[in-house]
Amino acid sequence: MVIPLVFLLCFTFSCQKSEEVAEEQNNTVIIYGSSYGSTAQTAQWIAEGMEGKADVLDAKDAGDLNAYRYIILGSGIYYDDLHEDMLNFFKANKEVIKEKIIAVFIVSGTPPSDAQAYLDMFVRKCEAQNPLTRAFWGWLKRELLNPEDLKGVEDFYESINQPFEDFDRTDKMSCLQFGKEILQAISVFEGGEKEGL
Repeated sequence: MVIPLVFLLCFTFSCQKSEEVAEEQNNTVIIYGSSYGSTAQTAQWIAEGMEGKADVLDAKDAGDLNAYRYIILGSGIYYDDLHEDMLNFFKANKEVIKEKIIAVFIVSGTPPSDAQAYLDMFVRKCEAQNPLTRAFWGWLKRELLNPEDLKGVEDFYESINQPFEDFDRTDKMSCLQFGKEILQAISVFEGGEKEGL
């Protein structure tokens, strides 16, 4: 009789540990598409603003998302469209994610105050329902660009009679603040669910 009792105690303890681990797993994920790193950095800062309560994944590496209740999407803007990895991510996952999207953000060389059309396009393409949205500045550094993109950037600057100069207009504080706003929205949503029970 001792062996079954020990087995039962071990089994019970093991189950409790598994439940504790499952509860500690983040239920939110930030998925981004980035070529030169400023969108990836922005995603990390947003997660930091969320007090680490979100996992951060590159769109091309995002696998099974069933464990996540909330999804935040971010994309760089390239030639007036979303990053190719984000577009491919939509094709593969749109039906699974569209009800879970709580926020979207873009990163570009366009001033955030002028980027609403890009945010609207993003929301429309991912079919999110009233997500939080935010536009952020990025960076553009000559040494990071592939030859095709470098030529495109140089041609653009030449067309406006301006020299192309590296820039980094990223704003960590704005990213942290957006993360806090997302965390607050999740808290309000989950609090409303508990009250409805």
